Amino acid sequence: MERESEDETGEERSVEAGGSRSVAAGGSIGMAVTGDGATVNTVSGGTSDGSVIQAGYIATASTGPQYTGDHYDFRDAEFHDKVVARENNHTENNYYGTVPAPADWRPVADVEPWELGVSATLHIPGQPDIPPYVPRDCDEDLRAKLAHSGLVLILGERYVGKSYTAWQGVRSLDGYVFYAPHHGEDLRDLLAALQGRPGKYVISLDELTDHLGEGGLEPRLLRKLTGLGAIVLGTMRPDEYYRRRTRTAPGDRVVATARTVRLPREWTDAELRRLSHLDDPRAYPAYMWSGKEGAASYFAVGHLLFDEWRREGTRDEHPRGQLLVRAAVDLARCGVTGAVPADLLRRVQEQYGTEERESFEDALAWATTRMFGVSGLLLAGEEAGTWRAYGALVAEALRSEDLDPVPDGVWWLLLDEAQAGARIDRDAVLEAARAALHQRLEAGDVELMFAFADRVGGGESEELLRRAAEGGHPRAAEAWARHLLDSGDEPAALPYLEAAAESGSVSAARETGRLHRERAERWLWRAAESGDAEAAHRLGDLLVGSGKTNQALGWYVRAFDAGREEVATSLGRLMFYRRNMDDAKLWFRRGVALEDPAALYGLALVFQVSGDLDAAQQMYREAMKTGHLNARRNLATLLLRTGAVEEGERLLREAMAQEEEGGWAAYALAKHMEGEEALEEAGRLFHEAARQGHYFAKIRLGELPAPRKDAPATVDE
Repeated sequence: MERESEDETGEERSVEAGGSRSVAAGGSIGMAVTGDGATVNTVSGGTSDGSVIQAGYIATASTGPQYTGDHYDFRDAEFHDKVVARENNHTENNYYGTVPAPADWRPVADVEPWELGVSATLHIPGQPDIPPYVPRDCDEDLRAKLAHSGLVLILGERYVGKSYTAWQGVRSLDGYVFYAPHHGEDLRDLLAALQGRPGKYVISLDELTDHLGEGGLEPRLLRKLTGLGAIVLGTMRPDEYYRRRTRTAPGDRVVATARTVRLPREWTDAELRRLSHLDDPRAYPAYMWSGKEGAASYFAVGHLLFDEWRREGTRDEHPRGQLLVRAAVDLARCGVTGAVPADLLRRVQEQYGTEERESFEDALAWATTRMFGVSGLLLAGEEAGTWRAYGALVAEALRSEDLDPVPDGVWWLLLDEAQAGARIDRDAVLEAARAALHQRLEAGDVELMFAFADRVGGGESEELLRRAAEGGHPRAAEAWARHLLDSGDEPAALPYLEAAAESGSVSAARETGRLHRERAERWLWRAAESGDAEAAHRLGDLLVGSGKTNQALGWYVRAFDAGREEVATSLGRLMFYRRNMDDAKLWFRRGVALEDPAALYGLALVFQVSGDLDAAQQMYREAMKTGHLNARRNLATLLLRTGAVEEGERLLREAMAQEEEGGWAAYALAKHMEGEEALEEAGRLFHEAARQGHYFAKIRLGELPAPRKDAPATVDE
């Protein structure tokens, strides 16, 4: 049987013949393909350039007679697959290739995602390398466009899920068989394979651009495939599609005929909900962290980006960049999921240490450079100059067991910034901090308790502060004591204040002293009112220090009346302050009789003020024997006035070495040197006395206001 066919010019171009010896001739080209004694079943068809394709299943060829002319002899060759012979009328190029055999066409139900170019994601033991498909919103539109033969294109950027969506579309074509040519494979073979065999065919051309050009898809071939009932399903990036469809090259004209389905990178809420319900441990992290980059990109390159960040080489090549990404990841771990200003990101990064080998600017440039053609490790926020970590990095960090905890300083920095008005969700950071720090707080980390208590409010802050104070944290003890004092619970506050004071807190020591003095006065008053003589005496001493001399005198009298002889020195001192020298001498003498060293010193002062310098000198020497500190200084001053300069200077220099009287001794010696006209030495001593807080020295140097010139002088001055 013979069958003639016409090309697009109407010229008869091919003849088929069957039989024990088969011959296929192509128009006037005078070409024959023979196989003497071979079994050849041929199909033929024309191409756009006027050539003829012959194809057949050929068994082993036997020897036979030779033929002249354009003759291709396959008698000594052995073939076990379908063969195409093609001659081009306009060139000298002849083509022979293998046609896709029936075994290469498989039911769509048997097709695996990887066959359409779907990449494996992060491997988790017990899970498939490719997660289950999540229905996309465009699936219905794709199925509608696949209902008819012809070219259908799925448009989308890299790693948006085009190949997986195409797989789902292929699987929806009941009764179809599938074939996916390799990149660079001659698509003209497909026509030879299908010629004369109409059916349900779907041909997958992943990244259609790689299937255009020589031997690729062009309008005539597409029309013939379409006429045989074939669906050609391809993928392409949008910019490539729009660039090609306006041009006139054969491959570009094919693109212009395509029915298109657009697949955006960012997933819709409905798609994300379907993802969250997927029975796969990788699904929910993708739902949480894929963000605007889309879940498909998350699955395809997220684990690769994580590896690029964490690998050893990155630490060597971009040491600060690695820390910068760590800071961005930890921001998300802290509940700051949005982009933050670069300055805040820099300050967070500095909590991990400085890195002089790489500047912040260089680190940021590296971290934001696109990798794998998709994304940088850091992504720009909606506001200029803001950045956040790629979502998959956060998800992997949360899953990883070898990433260090967030430094405490990062938590405090974020909470303080939020409190100061930064656009940070403070409640989210607090919630994340409670979860991250819970174990350490429960274990009794007092430093952590105190720092955290300072940044939370209400009862939580009080509880943390109390626990830190009870755990021995000095600043917490002082803060808790202040809280108790504000609440009116002075007795409970005192132990915490004392603990803080013992640890070196000056303010706690001051407050402790104040409270003890107030409490002492209160309790002494109660005891004195009950008739206790010693209490009355000590209460009088406290009141003198407070300037309440009249009250003090009354309590001294009540103490003496109650038999408290030791009150004599205190009465003498009060009379001396009132410049009642006779009464002062009386009471000091009674104190001396009781062997009170302070009474000896007080009596010496009375004698000196009264002009009895010999008696004063004798009393000072007696007081020195008891270890009274001021007695040596005053004796030295008295000796200098009476001409005993050598002993006086020696005593003053000895006194200067004593912390308690050094300032006073320096001032007295400065006054003496000034009188001796040793002005340089006098000036040095005045400054030394002022440095130690001497009242009159500071007045002399203008560091304190000066009194009236007619004010009476004192013994010390």
